[in-house]
Amino acid sequence: MIFRSGVFSRKDGISEAEFGDHWFQVHGHLASFMPGVHRYLQNHIRERLFEVQPFPDHEVGGISQQWFDDVAAMERCERSPEYAAVKRDIPNFQGAITILVLAGEPVFGTAPVPEKGRAPGGAASKLLVLSRLRATAPPGARPALLAPTEGGPFAYVQNTVVDSAHPVSANVPSGKVPVEAMAELFFDSEQQLHNWVASAAGQAFIHQHPAYEPLAAYAVNAVRIT
Repeated sequence: MIFRSGVFSRKDGISEAEFGDHWFQVHGHLASFMPGVHRYLQNHIRERLFEVQPFPDHEVGGISQQWFDDVAAMERCERSPEYAAVKRDIPNFQGAITILVLAGEPVFGTAPVPEKGRAPGGAASKLLVLSRLRATAPPGARPALLAPTEGGPFAYVQNTVVDSAHPVSANVPSGKVPVEAMAELFFDSEQQLHNWVASAAGQAFIHQHPAYEPLAAYAVNAVRIT
């Protein structure tokens, strides 16, 4: 199982509220018909806890996740008329978009799956950390895995980019944000997330990894479409 992730910016001239509403209500509905998708999540950014400056290539307004059996299943979907309808809608709310294919490794705990169709909102209990390999990282470096600690996340999934050669052709710029890893960490509450991020353990995880340097850390509302 792999997932396809769109890391994209907000279209110039629309507000964050308009962007979020269109992504959830209009684009989400169109994407719900895409064939071969096991699950589709939208990660609406609730709070930007860290972003490297200057941010490379383009801003990040939202991050999608669509799970497929494999890359071949994803490519079949990309040739479908349902996906063509999704692409036609992209310029209505998105700016530049970077497409990534990732493989996930559950490290500990069970990542919760949101209920279908619930509008963005609620506690920001999911943390996404986008990273790239450090220039000093040895070839084939693997991430050191976070150990469960009191007061920290109850579940952790480490996702590694396995393919970045599937740009979307939708009359918007094809981005090249250099994400090479995406960590998903889950907390019981928004307050717990903030406390952990501010702690020595959280700061070390985000900023002091021997192989990865952070691009961004976002508290997000994860919305399940399918």
